[in-house]
Amino acid sequence: MSNLQLVEKILYYMDEHLSENITFEHLAEKFGYSPFHFHRIFSAVTGQTIRDYLSKRRLTLAHQRLCETSERIVDICFEMGFSSLRTFNRAFKETFGMRPSQARKEKQKITYRDIGTIITGYQKRVVLEGDFAIEPQFVEREEFVLAGYRKHTREGFSVIGDSWQELKQNLWQLNRKNTNAMYGFEDYSEDFAKEPLQFYYMAAVEVEKDAYLPEGVYKQVVPKATYAVFAVNGNNTKGEIAKAFRYIYGVWLPNSDYCIDDKLTADFEYYDERWDCQSKAAQLELYIPVKRLRGKQNG
Repeated sequence: MSNLQLVEKILYYMDEHLSENITFEHLAEKFGYSPFHFHRIFSAVTGQTIRDYLSKRRLTLAHQRLCETSERIVDICFEMGFSSLRTFNRAFKETFGMRPSQARKEKQKITYRDIGTIITGYQKRVVLEGDFAIEPQFVEREEFVLAGYRKHTREGFSVIGDSWQELKQNLWQLNRKNTNAMYGFEDYSEDFAKEPLQFYYMAAVEVEKDAYLPEGVYKQVVPKATYAVFAVNGNNTKGEIAKAFRYIYGVWLPNSDYCIDDKLTADFEYYDERWDCQSKAAQLELYIPVKRLRGKQNG
């Protein structure tokens, strides 16, 4: 089963359990994968967070039933998983600009996407982005330690540049294991379900586990993992890094039979002697921690 087939299965499950308290944590436990993995592939396929999709789905199906059946509004409200008629009325009006009773009276048509249409829509978007593709290599790395300057993008994405500037100004204080290598480490563990995506970013170098670190330097122990490694060409003047990440999480991962390894809610950029920000021939690598989906371990 690929990730796309998994999302399709989840969508049918959600439709069958709309009256229940469904969260992405519940879905992750139900289907046996990490919440982070669920969030990334679900958002890629549907274009929404699970929370937003579920709310809109409940309201859309409620609208359909209001216009096509004579069921009582209060019954539809609770069958769609709303805790009270007041909450349902308010959410319905915020979404459709009218109360449920008015929608029933006027029977205005709305766009209703069945699950097949959602999946097909995603596949069409993938075709449109088909001019860009990177095939990964798979590499296993032992545990290693990073040291650097860490900031949260809630303050704006300019903090990424600030992290690099701070690291370069203080490199002389760090005893690096490899003087040619640097890392851009993205830590999504705090709140990966927030939109737009926010995360901790650390510009870092690799150090020994027991290395002395000056005040203000953050230490990150990266556990042993298998990585899908994507080589990215270009010096990022045309946004090559962001484009590659969109492809990896929006196209490659949903259509692969790999999931994100739940040991590491993160990924990282790896820069070595191939990287030159002044050259169009520059190259870096993106490391995504992965493991095979259940039932795919043997190919």
